[in-house]
Amino acid sequence: MAEYLRIPLSKIHIGDRERPIDEDCAQAIAASMAECGLINPITVRRTPAANNGATPFTLVAGGHRLRGGVINEWSEIDAIVVEADAVEGQLIELQENLYRNELTKLDRALFVLKFREVWTDKYGKVQRGGDRKSKDHRDPLIATSGRQLAESVQERLGLGPASYKRVNRIGQNIRPELRAVLRGTSAADDQTRLLALSRLTVEEQLGIAAAMREGADLKRALSFAKPEKPQVDPQAEIYRKVVALLTKADDATQLRILHHLGELRDFSFLEDAA
Repeated sequence: MAEYLRIPLSKIHIGDRERPIDEDCAQAIAASMAECGLINPITVRRTPAANNGATPFTLVAGGHRLRGGVINEWSEIDAIVVEADAVEGQLIELQENLYRNELTKLDRALFVLKFREVWTDKYGKVQRGGDRKSKDHRDPLIATSGRQLAESVQERLGLGPASYKRVNRIGQNIRPELRAVLRGTSAADDQTRLLALSRLTVEEQLGIAAAMREGADLKRALSFAKPEKPQVDPQAEIYRKVVALLTKADDATQLRILHHLGELRDFSFLEDAA
């Protein structure tokens, strides 16, 4: 059960965060908080032993709001205290960040991927098969199947099956080297483009990343990774296909073809050449 408290900022341990504080964003939030107050309380969990008891609460969600309070030199801040261990606290942090509008499609996919990883660490690694007839096969405390994991994460995050599939593909298939150079570009918030990139081979993705690090934009980098196919002589292609078919034909069929060609064309020039 959660409870509402007003907590001294000095009593809150921040710890490692999945989403680093953007100081410009924190300054803007601080200005809003100074004018309108804190509309949405931060979320914390109880950690009585943290820092030898000096910080009995640990931040779960609301890093920028907490930083805003520090900027405004507040001594206390409104907080929702949830019952959660460290892993559940991380899941709550990831869950809250996924609902934030400023996340790009790329970062959203990576947050879902991270949520999935933390979820499996807490509830059990994915197993193939399993006893689907068991009455408690859907219990998240039992090592899950891939389908159970997907259903659990979708329910927790409010994602539909199609959205979950898309963000998973982006998060799992785009190489870290490519992610790094895509950040800050329009492609980072273009789901269609990200899905297309996720289907490229590892070598193609690494090639694009290398080209973009050298200053090429994504369109030009893609042309390096997937060069245009060389032009093929249409008549040479016809000849290749015909020869391939002739090797499969028996003698009678080949003779029929020769008669047909004789009816279509005058081959006397071949006799002259001989």
